[in-house]
Amino acid sequence: MAMLALSDNLSGIAAALEWVVIAIELFAIAIFILGVLRFSVWFISGAALRRDAHERSHQLNRGRLALGRHILAGLDVLIVADLIRTVLHFSLDTVALLGGLVLIRAVISLILEHEIRALEKE
Repeated sequence: MAMLALSDNLSGIAAALEWVVIAIELFAIAIFILGVLRFSVWFISGAALRRDAHERSHQLNRGRLALGRHILAGLDVLIVADLIRTVLHFSLDTVALLGGLVLIRAVISLILEHEIRALEKE
């Protein structure tokens, strides 16, 4: 039984959507980089500018919150790219791969959400 893919029937649209997927993935990477930069600012300001251990810890936690939120946002954006890619190249393998990726990202998201809630309580 042959599986049909969107790319087999609508090659022009599929090629354009491949570029959309690449753009979405680059956007997710930009979100990750922005999170690292924000974390770095919080970390450096806490380590270099704060003498009190409590203030340093508070700054580090603020940085961790910012980084965690950016990671969650980036993972959500990557799921969108994976969904589009799966539609473009539909097969049991790509569906299984998408399911695995979504599961892994969901577990990471749950762990990060738990961490963020714990940090927000501090």
